[in-house]
Amino acid sequence: MSPRSAATSATGRRRLATLPVVAALLAGTALTGCGSQGHRSDTVAPTQVPSPSASTGPEDLSAALLTTAQLPPGYVKTVLRDDPPAHSDRPECLTALNSLESARSSRPDAVEARVNFAMSQSGPFLQQVLRRLPGSGARQDLEQAARTLSGCPAFSIGWSDGSTGTEQVVPHGSAGIGDASWHATVTATTGTFTVQETLVLVAVDKTLLVLSDAGSPTAPERSRTLALARTAVSRLR
Repeated sequence: MSPRSAATSATGRRRLATLPVVAALLAGTALTGCGSQGHRSDTVAPTQVPSPSASTGPEDLSAALLTTAQLPPGYVKTVLRDDPPAHSDRPECLTALNSLESARSSRPDAVEARVNFAMSQSGPFLQQVLRRLPGSGARQDLEQAARTLSGCPAFSIGWSDGSTGTEQVVPHGSAGIGDASWHATVTATTGTFTVQETLVLVAVDKTLLVLSDAGSPTAPERSRTLALARTAVSRLR
């Protein structure tokens, strides 16, 4: 068994885009700074789809990301390995989730910034993605994702190394945030390991907010997640 497979067997697999990291990785690298408040940093390296004509640069968008100051005590910024599932019996469901949480936008002139936080090696984990999209792209992407995921009550997931699991989406409709919003509970199970997240999508003018608040075996209180989403939106105004 490879080191990666051994670590995976010990702690389970999770679907959550940049959140799917095993405890061994977190212990070794991701939660650097946990023991010292003085070494925490909320500097983020945003990314930009090639777009020399974009009117708003990635630095401007990254300034609107959440920091530890807006989170419950105990969270630190971290970098988590990206290992989303590669196949499913409902590829449209898998593609919708991966495109929100893991893949970069393919829209021309799109600008993106993201950040990840963790409270401990076993979670909870919080991921925020901000995408500034041309025209009505933010609302279009939100509406398309909501339509697709609302029809994904249960589906299989699998990785290239042969690991498999199941995932289900329970939609909750509008969150009453921003210009348009939608949220759902997403639960992924691999073997005896379960990760659950509250996924919140909010469109504010040309910006799409994707907030994923995850825990194992259950997500943090949904009311807390929605409050964090409101705080995130307030930083966009």
